Amino acid sequence: MAQKGTGKTLEKLKSSVNDGKYYEAHQMYRTVARRYNKQEKYSQSIKLLHDGAVSLMQHKQSASGSDLANYMMETYMLANLPVDEKSLDRVIDILELYPSTEVGRKAFLSKTFSWTQKNGDYSEGDPELHDYVGTMFYQEGQYSLAEEHLLVGTDHSAELLGELSYTWAQQDANNGNGIYLARVVLQYLAMKSIRHATMTFNSFIKAANLSTSQADFRYSPAGETVKVPTFDDSWLNFTQLVLLTVQRDGSALFTQLKSTYGPMYHQQKGFDDLIDDIGAAFFNIQKPRKQGNIMQDLMNSLFTGGPSTNASRQVTGSPSLGLD
Repeated sequence: MAQKGTGKTLEKLKSSVNDGKYYEAHQMYRTVARRYNKQEKYSQSIKLLHDGAVSLMQHKQSASGSDLANYMMETYMLANLPVDEKSLDRVIDILELYPSTEVGRKAFLSKTFSWTQKNGDYSEGDPELHDYVGTMFYQEGQYSLAEEHLLVGTDHSAELLGELSYTWAQQDANNGNGIYLARVVLQYLAMKSIRHATMTFNSFIKAANLSTSQADFRYSPAGETVKVPTFDDSWLNFTQLVLLTVQRDGSALFTQLKSTYGPMYHQQKGFDDLIDDIGAAFFNIQKPRKQGNIMQDLMNSLFTGGPSTNASRQVTGSPSLGLD
């Protein structure tokens, strides 16, 4: 009976929207949903609010639709709704209709990720949702926001970050392309994600279509020598060397990398901390004792835009790729 009653209410409200009675429909969607919530009939409320948000947005009533969308996420939280395919699909349905200029989208995203953090399996929020949102921001040209979400996304996110890093670099005449790749790869490595760091690196190199020369590298002192590409951009060489070094027992090489490339990455806020995190994660090198909330400062600096404009493109000399 409850489902039948909800169905009749939906039909009536849809008719109001189709007749152009947007304000009346918006208020009724809210009123009925509030009544359901007071009765703890959360599934009916969610169905109603999802339908209303979609219907109003389809009729270009984005502010009203956004209000119902945000109320839907508040109801998700009230209901402690599990993060599953069905509950995420409702979110995606609405996001696909959200205009990028609608101010309510920011609040909707904030509430959505708070819900996935509380009711899902991932402390950073659902990776598939991060991938969707990061891809959305990338397509809108909001690269900093895209990077923030893609870093905690999926395999697709890692590959897209390589493309994003190259695209973003083309808009910056003051820095070498490789610095945009380095900031992503080093963040992945600080999180001990060699796989995603490698996927991003390969995607960037493919997008850039660079001409390269070759040099020797050994993964272990007694290991076989392999050929790896070298680049004109010192940031690319540095990034590749760090990526290769963490895959071997190479604490001495890592220390030499820091010494050789330090004059370059010291100029970029946050990079020292990333290198220290990588050293601690892979080689048990104790991080320098510092004051303040280092990680918060680092994330703030990395997510507020591109690299600073005083970065050096080249560093004289480089460590031996075959160094044991």
